[in-house]
Amino acid sequence: MARQRPLLVLLPILVAIGLLLAGWLWLRIYTRHDSLVRVPDLQGLSLEEAAAMLEKRDLQALVVDSVYTDEVPKGSVVDQDPDNGVDVKAGRKIYLVVNAMQPKMIDMPALVDMSKRQAMSVLEIVGLKVKELQYRPDPCMDCVIQQLYKGRPIAADDKIRRGEAVTLVLGAGEKGERVPVPELRGLTQVEVSMVLNMASLNSGVVVTCDGCNTKADSAFARVYRQSPAANPNARIAMGSVIDLWLTTDTTDLRPASGWNDPSRYATNDSLDVPE
Repeated sequence: MARQRPLLVLLPILVAIGLLLAGWLWLRIYTRHDSLVRVPDLQGLSLEEAAAMLEKRDLQALVVDSVYTDEVPKGSVVDQDPDNGVDVKAGRKIYLVVNAMQPKMIDMPALVDMSKRQAMSVLEIVGLKVKELQYRPDPCMDCVIQQLYKGRPIAADDKIRRGEAVTLVLGAGEKGERVPVPELRGLTQVEVSMVLNMASLNSGVVVTCDGCNTKADSAFARVYRQSPAANPNARIAMGSVIDLWLTTDTTDLRPASGWNDPSRYATNDSLDVPE
C-alpha cells in the first residue's frame, strides 16, 4: 500500500504532462507551424494566372479593390498584400488590387464661365485630363466658353469615363491676345504639358526622341530642342502648338530656374473670374 502512494501522487502529474504535450502537438499541426510559403510576385499577371500560381503554393487569392490605369493590361494585378518575397503560412489569403476592365463613369463637371486655372483644377480633382486648349475672341480672356469631348460639346452631369481628356474652349480677349514662347529645354513631357497649360499653349508633335526604345524611356526623356524657339520678345497666338525634340541623354539638360512658377506664365487667368 505504501509503495502505491508515490504512483498515485505521480499519476496526475504524468497525465497533465501528457495532455500538455498532446495540446502542443495539436497546436503545431493546426497552425502549420513549420509550413511557410514564399509569396510570389503577382503584379502584371491576370487574375486567373495569379490565382493559379497561389493555389500551387497552397495560398488563396482575394480581390479587395480595383483601380483603372493604362500602364498595365486590363484585369491584371497592380498591387498585392503581402508583398512578393514574404514568407507566410500555407493557406494564407493574399489580398489583390486589380486593374479594372473599364474606368469608372463620373459626372462631367460644369466648367463654363470658370477661369482656366479653376477649370483645370476641377478636372484634376475629378480625374479628367486636358486634351487641348482652344481660343476664340471673347472679352473674358482665359475664361471657359465651352467644354468639348471628342470634338463635341459635353454638358455638365453627362457621364464620362474617368481618365478621359476634354478640350477647353477659352476666351482670347477681344483683340486675340498673344503670349511669349516659354523655355522648355530640360523638361519631361509631363512637365512640358504643365508649363504649356499655364502658358495658354498646346503640345505639338514629338519630332524625334533620341534613345527612346520603350515607354519608360519616353517618359524620362527631356527636351533638347523646340519649335518655335523660346524668345521673351517673340509672341504667338494663345492656343498655338510647340513641337518638341527629346533625348534620353540628359547630360547638361537642366530646366530653367523657376520653370514651374505659375506667375511666369500668368495672364488674366491669374485672377479668378468674379461671380
